[in-house]
Amino acid sequence: MDRRELTIQLALAEYNQGLFPSIRATSRAHNVPERTLRRRLAGTQDRRTAHAHEQRLLPTQEAFLVEWILEQEAQGFPPSHARAREMATRILRMNGDTRPLGKRWLQKFIRDTPSVASVIGRPIEAARVNRTHPNAIQEFYNMYEEVVRTHNIQPCNTWNMDEHGIALRVCANSTVLRDSSRHRAYVKSP
Repeated sequence: MDRRELTIQLALAEYNQGLFPSIRATSRAHNVPERTLRRRLAGTQDRRTAHAHEQRLLPTQEAFLVEWILEQEAQGFPPSHARAREMATRILRMNGDTRPLGKRWLQKFIRDTPSVASVIGRPIEAARVNRTHPNAIQEFYNMYEEVVRTHNIQPCNTWNMDEHGIALRVCANSTVLRDSSRHRAYVKSP
């Protein structure tokens, strides 16, 4: 459910609880069109629900696709637009639907799914991703402190590294899908 729909649902709930004296006051307080609230109170459904029967993927199938995208990203392999589209096509084929998806299906899916966003994925070495757990990080700092102590390195001679690293071999950034709450998506490379 997108933010606008959540705001409308909250406004309706607060109106029904009697927190506002009128629909007009509710619409002003929540910055929602008064006409929208009146129609919803009269039983009109939101656009997504009203047109659910026209959607190619069922809501449960869309939820599965979103979960798959987020899992792929968590593993370091955020799906490209082509891979996400291919997965959606496979889901449709499992239901016997062999018609191709529309040209703008993926853009509309991203627009209507607030938990998924499209970004440029940055390559990162798989070894760096695989070694980022607390024990490995603690091991690094233990070794670092030992080297500083052994060689008597002064703080003024200590320099910081770029946290993004250097991409060897694979330097092509690509458009991928990711969790919308994150700012970047890293793509594991060999």
